[in-house]
Amino acid sequence: MGNHGSNLDDILAEDMHHWYNKFMRESPSGLITLFELKAILNLKGITENANSYVEQVFFTFDMDGDGYIDFVEYIAAVSLLLKGEINQKLKWYFKLFDQDGNGKMDKDELETIFT
Repeated sequence: MGNHGSNLDDILAEDMHHWYNKFMRESPSGLITLFELKAILNLKGITENANSYVEQVFFTFDMDGDGYIDFVEYIAAVSLLLKGEINQKLKWYFKLFDQDGNGKMDKDELETIFT
């Protein structure tokens, strides 16, 4: 989020209506649960490691930790993935793979990344 406004502002200005409609089609309740995310992504019969990764993705997007991805969290995730600067994406990836949340990559977390 630099001097020229935030990436969220760019998405808001460009196509908020599109993203809102897409979000509401995917989750008419206005909240996406972990179960619904897996259904949206059509993830059936995935390995335990892949399942753990999907859960970690969900929890990094669930910024307030309430167990749901609401529209604000959804649009922030879309903004990061589509328009985020490299340092923002790297911070997100670090958070994603720092599974114990201690701010460091240990051997097991690095092995997860490489496998």
